[in-house]
Amino acid sequence: MTEPTNMADERLKSVLESILFLSDKPVPLGKFVEVLEESSNDEVRKALDEMKTEYARESSGLDLVEVANGYQLRSKQINTPWIFKLHKAKPVRLSRAALETLSIVAYRQPVTRPEVDEIRGVDSGPVLRNMLERNLVRILGKREEPGHPLIYGTTKEFLEFFSLRSLSDLPTLREYTELGEESLATLEKLLPEDKPDEAASLTANGDLEAQPPQEDSSPSVSETHLAEAEPLPEPQESSNEDEQTHTP
Repeated sequence: MTEPTNMADERLKSVLESILFLSDKPVPLGKFVEVLEESSNDEVRKALDEMKTEYARESSGLDLVEVANGYQLRSKQINTPWIFKLHKAKPVRLSRAALETLSIVAYRQPVTRPEVDEIRGVDSGPVLRNMLERNLVRILGKREEPGHPLIYGTTKEFLEFFSLRSLSDLPTLREYTELGEESLATLEKLLPEDKPDEAASLTANGDLEAQPPQEDSSPSVSETHLAEAEPLPEPQESSNEDEQTHTP
């Protein structure tokens, strides 16, 4: 039996494009190499990098992006208004409470609900339940301490939603706390003028249903608490049983 020969560059790109087109989730580099046994890791990565450059042209309606530790074809952000018209959808909205809670979980994970409550100063149970239902947060297990509280972390869907390759792409705490008044003022302009405390509008590839803003009078996450965050660990694997049977 003869050894398979390397696939020609253009043929390799054609196969990669077909795999990407038919995948509804980001495809890890290892999965491409597993399917394309005749191509090496370096050859596949080189082809994907060239495809990213080709898709980056203004004439293309798609982008090849690295997200959630994989590669995914997405419509160009500038074309979002027409995509929403096609699906008769509105931009996804996350409440200020949801953004605060997600920020705390992302930077402090693994973290318990009492720890989230302590930082926010209010009961975060309903918000955590909503984030669990939307698959942005998951249960990692239970902490070995009195009461055995559930511990939470972010999901791959969280990375996809915020277009992050991995958790290491999150801004550092120094960058976060260096947001000046000018940046915060710019953010406020993005909020509805008649309801400045409501949700910031976040677009996530148009695949999540718009949710009405949640009312919440809680204070914003303080820089003091965020500055105390420990280095970000890799999320742990959780059992399906925990995710299905436990709620915050």
